Amino acid sequence: MPHLGADVAAFVDGQLSDSAMQEASAHLLACDECERAVRQQRLLKSRMSTSAAPAPPAALLASLADLASAPPPSEAWWERLVRSAPFRSGLVLVGAAIAVVATAYAVGTPDRVGDEVSPPYERYVAEFAGAPRAESGGTITASAMSELSSSGWPCHETLAGDLQRVSGSYAEAGEVIALSYSDGRSSLDLFEQTGALDPSGLDDFEQARLGGSEVWVREGSPLVVTWDRDGTVFTVVTDVDRERVARAVAELPSMGQQPGPVDRVGNGLTRMTSWLGAA
Repeated sequence: MPHLGADVAAFVDGQLSDSAMQEASAHLLACDECERAVRQQRLLKSRMSTSAAPAPPAALLASLADLASAPPPSEAWWERLVRSAPFRSGLVLVGAAIAVVATAYAVGTPDRVGDEVSPPYERYVAEFAGAPRAESGGTITASAMSELSSSGWPCHETLAGDLQRVSGSYAEAGEVIALSYSDGRSSLDLFEQTGALDPSGLDDFEQARLGGSEVWVREGSPLVVTWDRDGTVFTVVTDVDRERVARAVAELPSMGQQPGPVDRVGNGLTRMTSWLGAA
């Protein structure tokens, strides 16, 4: 059977005929090139499947729609005069403004994309110290790493200025991209996987700011740094100095600074406006 070529995506999605699927599966057992193409397509599909925007709560949509369609009734001029209408209206407006701001603050929290995952930090540290890498899924060629980079999986040739990429492979049954960098004296291992960082696995870590990013750091030798961004969890295990660790983190997708109250309210108002437009 010839190479899968344009049928890689159809094979991953199960859209080929039964006979074609069987032939393709048999071909993959003997063809490293097609096997790598299928693995990359599955990684890309996994990443894209976690990027869907969250749907707004139905109850909140209904309440926002009611606010837009049912403004408070106005009173006659003499009723406003007798009841100190400006003062009462002011109270209503202030109350409504507080309610809107509170709702905007609540919904303005940045989204975390994907299922929560907890990287196997202890195994990464053991492998860094020289233990055999578990569940290797095969070496990633330079051309394949270029394709992965263009698909949103950074596989830089260099990090922190002078750390050269020396190897790349799949780990964890092909679900993790493992990259190794070195300057000949110090080393840095980088792991990338789909998901959001599970906070329950960070008991030994402290939150810190490195390279302009909010990350979780576990001190020691080697140093372990982990964070997530847009559905991808990044983990660094290294013995390089702190300054170059910060440079390496800055060259990878980062969380950035968490929004303050004003930014969070602004994000919430923007999101609520989009929900009203879709209602």
